[in-house]
Amino acid sequence: MIDIEKKEYILIPFNQIGEENWKVNTQKIIEAIADNFGDDLKKPVSKEEILALETKLGTTLPENLKLFYETFGIADIGEQLQDFPEIDWIKDIWADAPQYGPDFSDEDKLVLPYLISFSDYLGNGNMFCFHSETKEIYYYDHDETPYLTKIFNSVDDYLKGCLIFAQADLASDNKADHWTEEVVIELLGEKTVKKWRY
Repeated sequence: MIDIEKKEYILIPFNQIGEENWKVNTQKIIEAIADNFGDDLKKPVSKEEILALETKLGTTLPENLKLFYETFGIADIGEQLQDFPEIDWIKDIWADAPQYGPDFSDEDKLVLPYLISFSDYLGNGNMFCFHSETKEIYYYDHDETPYLTKIFNSVDDYLKGCLIFAQADLASDNKADHWTEEVVIELLGEKTVKKWRY
């Protein structure tokens, strides 16, 4: 059980997925989130399911995203990780009805062919994507051009940030939103948090 009574109680689950204690710390947070909302824990995803998705996409998932899926499945991390049938190339989302899609800038078009969505940001139309070659994480923001911005060097930083922010819901103190934001700013920088959260 996690109870955030002070900023110091916020659990930083890992620096990198795969390191010592990453699984124990992440499990504590994921179980607390599920318990808080009365949800069941998700089943781990099999290597076969991951391989089938990679075959469909024609590229590999980031290694540590695979490790996360194999350990915790499509877990509730405070944001909506997409189910496997929804994970797809961003460029294909509006392929059949381009008139409804964004008017991508020249800057966007340089990375657009490489991006695959894997997370919906709170269901508001914004998405997190990984680059099919570099595995860096990009943010699709439907409100602001350029629509596509590189936001993290690796999926580890995205998942870590989500798991820290999610702990605000486990606190009795209404300052917890502020505390979790301060922790993520210390780890990932103010510019990143501003783009992500505002």
